[in-house]
Amino acid sequence: MDVMKKIVKDRIVLVSILFLSLLMLGIIFANVLSPYDPNKQDIMNKLAHPSSEHFFGTDMLGRDIFSRILYGGRVTLLLSFLIVFLILLIGLIFGGISGMFGGWIDASMMRFCDLMLSLPNEMMSLCIIGILGPSLLTIILALTIVRFPWYVKMIRTEVLNYKTKNYVVFSLSSGKSKGWVFKEHIFPPIIRAIIVYSTLDISAVIMSISALSFLGVGIQPPTAEWGRMLNESREIAVVEPWQMIPAGITLFLVIAMLNYIGDAVTEGINEANSE
Repeated sequence: MDVMKKIVKDRIVLVSILFLSLLMLGIIFANVLSPYDPNKQDIMNKLAHPSSEHFFGTDMLGRDIFSRILYGGRVTLLLSFLIVFLILLIGLIFGGISGMFGGWIDASMMRFCDLMLSLPNEMMSLCIIGILGPSLLTIILALTIVRFPWYVKMIRTEVLNYKTKNYVVFSLSSGKSKGWVFKEHIFPPIIRAIIVYSTLDISAVIMSISALSFLGVGIQPPTAEWGRMLNESREIAVVEPWQMIPAGITLFLVIAMLNYIGDAVTEGINEANSE
């Protein structure tokens, strides 16, 4: 509760939460709020400037940009939440096993994670997608593979920190299984830190998804996605530079606000722990 009180005093955090909440509602109810089919082409009305009919104008194929922003958010945001959830789940399983059992299991997992983390994330993602071909499943697989080792190491560190606590040592020495000890004594206190790290990582995953789509190996047309929309508007940026503004500003605001909220939560937790 003390952490929440510190956070709600920050007006920027409140504005960020309000904006992201409204955006999520718009994305969830895009089929109701969207005035047009995001993939419907109207060549006779292409590159129309923002108006009461088309809030953000139309793109070079005459598609309504406002509708594509809403539907594109479904892909960008919901896909990022799914990827972070999968990464977190894998990190909990293997990080928990590594920290609780130690020995050769811990050593093997840590050497594997060190190897994975020594390679450039972006290059690995591009290699995986290049081998398997661009698709929604491939993007999920690629980003999960390149990001989960960091979670394994982070969760393993948290487990080792709590494993030395007296009540944990007593439970282990009294014959309780390591799985029971992890579930009852270690998982509850580390879940808060894990959620904070996950919140911070969502913005990084959003950036990765958009970057892959911008490069043409992510979400494929005609599906609306913010990075893909930036790529399409880039082709006519010289004559119609305003085309890049809706997707670019939306992407910037979402990432900036998620980072600010994550930093505020982290600072609030650190201050609460130091008191």
